[in-house]
Amino acid sequence: MKTFNLFKVLTSFTALLCGYLFYLLCFSPQSFLFDLGVDGSEAAYFISRRAGILMLGISILMFFARNVPHSQARQAIALSIAVTMFGLAMAGTYELVRGFVGNAIFGAIVIELILASSFFYLWFSHFKKIT
Repeated sequence: MKTFNLFKVLTSFTALLCGYLFYLLCFSPQSFLFDLGVDGSEAAYFISRRAGILMLGISILMFFARNVPHSQARQAIALSIAVTMFGLAMAGTYELVRGFVGNAIFGAIVIELILASSFFYLWFSHFKKIT
């Protein structure tokens, strides 16, 4: 009987999410920013497309890391994604509080916090097993 592999589920979901964000940021930055309540400009679209490429890189990393066994590399991946997602959630919360973005950011913040806490959990639960 196979055991539940939380790392594989989280990395697969993150790969899909980041792939979707890549598509939106690169091919529809106007729509993406509009949905967040942010005024678009050529500079904002430029930054969005660059951020989209970062999302593509994370997506590829997560896709190919989904079957990595417990190791220092897997611990580094889990911690890196946890910190990234937590940072995105904090940045989104800050922009929401200061009124720069609309309430549509709330969904992203929730997903980012769930991913951050899940990857932190994985990292912490295997911390002593690897180091």
